[in-house]
Amino acid sequence: MIDRVAASGHLTGWRPEGGLDFAYPLGGHLTHRLLHGDPRKIVLARHDVAVSSGNHRAPGHRPDVDRICAVHHFTWRTGVLDDLRRRIQHFTTGTWQEHTPAVRDEAGRLLAHVGRHGGVINTSDPRFAFRRVSMHRMPQGWDSEARGIFTTWRPSAHTGQD
Repeated sequence: MIDRVAASGHLTGWRPEGGLDFAYPLGGHLTHRLLHGDPRKIVLARHDVAVSSGNHRAPGHRPDVDRICAVHHFTWRTGVLDDLRRRIQHFTTGTWQEHTPAVRDEAGRLLAHVGRHGGVINTSDPRFAFRRVSMHRMPQGWDSEARGIFTTWRPSAHTGQD
């Protein structure tokens, strides 16, 4: 998964006439390296395979390391911080049933990060490896970098995931 963000790190909206690549020209590893979230996404499954919320896993099935593809993750946009605050509130109050604290923890990590950086994602932080990408062109070496993340990622002990 490659997290797409605005060049400035601001959580901006987009207009169809400009296109997603124009609005979110940088791609990096925010979900994996800051949020400690699952960097894998299921992009194709048989009709009889149940896929978990967020399309990160299919219980009882193992990811195929030989079939990695880029999934552009356009989550970091206008309104996402309100969504994350609402998510934390609903889980905290019991309005939503929480199966694992991982989702709430991930939201808290992003809110803390943008809080420390004036309301923006720090696109210059080398941990996230943000660089210019497009829907048609990935940076050189991205596949081997993604494969390394994909093959070494393990869920936090408290998530109960495969």
